[in-house]
Amino acid sequence: MDRLPITGSPFPFGLTFVPDDALGPVIGAVGDPPRDLAEASTALGASFAFVPGGEPWAADAVTALSEVGVAPLWVVSGPLWPVIEAHGAMEGLRETLTRPREIGAEIEGALDAVVSRAQVGAQLGARAVVVAEDLAGSEGPLVAPDFAIAELLPRYERIVRAARSLGMPAVFHSDGDIRLLLPAIARAGFVAVHAGGGLGFEAFDRLFWAARDARLAVMGGLLTGELGNAARAEAIGSTIGVLARAGGLFVADDGGITQARETAGLVTALAAARAV
Repeated sequence: MDRLPITGSPFPFGLTFVPDDALGPVIGAVGDPPRDLAEASTALGASFAFVPGGEPWAADAVTALSEVGVAPLWVVSGPLWPVIEAHGAMEGLRETLTRPREIGAEIEGALDAVVSRAQVGAQLGARAVVVAEDLAGSEGPLVAPDFAIAELLPRYERIVRAARSLGMPAVFHSDGDIRLLLPAIARAGFVAVHAGGGLGFEAFDRLFWAARDARLAVMGGLLTGELGNAARAEAIGSTIGVLARAGGLFVADDGGITQARETAGLVTALAAARAV
């Protein structure tokens, strides 16, 4: 598949990495993650929701979302960080610079497990796979772009091909500014990127237009840093609502929400975006 099977009016909206205990402002009492995610998605008029494939309740969440007409997107962790951490974080990152091909070969050896986890999502009825791998943060790249382009993205393509063979398009998630990687992400076959935490609006706006140039859709825009204050939440919602009219934006949280007050801000922002 070469596009996400998701629609919505006036634009698609979804929940990504909002933790269960932060959903109270939407649904009240929480405690059962699959039910809570489905109820919150319904209450917010969501078209899609991320399901973290490593959670013990993930299969039940796919079922619960499907039953209420919300597309489950199956999240799998990428292969990079387990390899890095096996060397010790600082040493592993250094070796991406000094021994990139050797680290790349180790990543190659970890791909089978990632592909298998993606296949589980397809078997359960997920509508897309999300490969989550933080390649940048709020302070800049975590690995050199040259390493990511030469050693990572060509290997991610194997995950994308496996997902496509099962009828699932693939989305790439990373925190931070990944504009330099967008052409390589598109070449690997991803159809969209989820713009994760660490971005202010100006950086998000630049990433959005760069993704459009690379023919990638973008998920995100409701920036956690703006959601803790009602006035700022309304302002970011209105701004994102205008941007969504340009097309190619699946409005969502940025994956950084941890508190109920931020979810309350999400509700305010979403209402403002839809009112534009």
